[in-house]
Amino acid sequence: MKNNRAFFTNIEELKEWLINVREKYYVELKKAQELPNAFWETYSSFCNTAGGVVVLGVVEGKEKSTNEIIGVGNVGKTLTSLWDQLNNKNKVSYKNITNDDVLEYKIDSDTTVILINVKEAPDGMKPVYINDKLENTYIRTGDGDRRASKEEIAAFMRNAKPSQDGLVLDKFNMDDIDIDSLLAYKERVNKRYPKKKYIEMDNESFLIELGGAVKDRVTGDFKLKRGALLFLGKVNSIREVYPHYHLDYFNRRGNNPRWLDRVSDDEPSDYQMNLFNFYMITYSKIQILLKESFELDQYQLRIPFSDFDETVRECLVNCLAHADYVQGYPSTKIEAFDGWFNFVNPGKMLVSPSQFAIGGDSRPRNEIIMKFFRWLGASERQGFGGPLIYKTAIENDFRRPEILTNLEHTELKIWNIDLADSYPDLTDDEKLALRFWVKNGWDKSIREIASILGITEYRLRKAITSLADDKHIIRRVGRGKATKYVLEMASVEMLTHLQIALDHLKRHI
Repeated sequence: MKNNRAFFTNIEELKEWLINVREKYYVELKKAQELPNAFWETYSSFCNTAGGVVVLGVVEGKEKSTNEIIGVGNVGKTLTSLWDQLNNKNKVSYKNITNDDVLEYKIDSDTTVILINVKEAPDGMKPVYINDKLENTYIRTGDGDRRASKEEIAAFMRNAKPSQDGLVLDKFNMDDIDIDSLLAYKERVNKRYPKKKYIEMDNESFLIELGGAVKDRVTGDFKLKRGALLFLGKVNSIREVYPHYHLDYFNRRGNNPRWLDRVSDDEPSDYQMNLFNFYMITYSKIQILLKESFELDQYQLRIPFSDFDETVRECLVNCLAHADYVQGYPSTKIEAFDGWFNFVNPGKMLVSPSQFAIGGDSRPRNEIIMKFFRWLGASERQGFGGPLIYKTAIENDFRRPEILTNLEHTELKIWNIDLADSYPDLTDDEKLALRFWVKNGWDKSIREIASILGITEYRLRKAITSLADDKHIIRRVGRGKATKYVLEMASVEMLTHLQIALDHLKRHI
């Protein structure tokens, strides 16, 4: 896919953006004679969420009217106040702005605006709060800032110190482990490492060997760790520690208004629905669905079944290993649809979506659970599951994976069909146009593209207009002959492009 990023190449383009931009998840507009007190609520919320840009000196227009660029009244005093307060620990708990993040632009001879790029803070420094009070923690929702709840602040604290599943449980022992699950897991691990002779170990020694339990050095008592209980425990015992524990898998393929098949911890089953059994049962059901999807006739070409199978397995393991089981809502849920899968788990992903795609930085929330999956052979080398997921999509022209992650939950969608087919309500002309754009961009004229596609200019223009105005799959950038089209993006992606554009303008004026 060609890169269709839009840059600010001059002040006029920045001015046009300032006049038309609306406040949203990653943009805040503020009237500013001096630095407004409300800036710090936005600073806290951007630090605690996904970052954003604060624009000082612009008043948002009502409804559909354009914004008013009024400028900052006293630029020097505003900047002095900003730096003084950023360096005051009693004002902000964490300084997250450098000189490069504060940009001054003269829109005309007597009007200056200030753009402040507030980056997301590292998880270890969250929550970022103001006025020396933890309860003054803010998060960004929609187009505004709101004070974080006690539960959300607690979630920040857990994210700052992951691997909670490594904590020892004082009052839990082998009676809380489902022996059938343990023996089945031990047998599979033994097959992978036969020289270790795990099958000959007693169960307590096996769990200690894998790091899922310890023996108290003083009393000699055997004690489970939280991760081992989640992975191999009895459901009632798990719920004593994690009251909100809930796992679901739904097969929602076809036009069935409900679901065709379900796996859940709250339905009768022959198995204790711990993480191990849920994974084994769900993965086997997904494999059956995949084999059915890939059984095409000899004239149709598909990637090897094993490639996408490996991708789905990585997604399933990530979903279960990165879930915040203390929070428990929304519940951990896997859904199979026609052509795509959806994986949802409670809690924020501890690396950024871009870092997840690049790989090399693994910060699982639950180290013990991830280790149990690795010994099972269910997961790639730590930190490289993300690149595998994206590589499979890119190499096979599938619609790219989509990740949404915030304090409450993480959602990952993957497709085994291309972008055009992933929108079932598109017309044939719209699919033709979208596929051409994905592979080639819009470097040619409408007449040339229509000729290549074998349709009329009228049909092509109609398809492009529908994709942009009705379906909102692509978005216009620029005007007249300079018009380009880009894919509609999530807020975090839009923020990244905005930051790149501002940096480009800074270096070229």
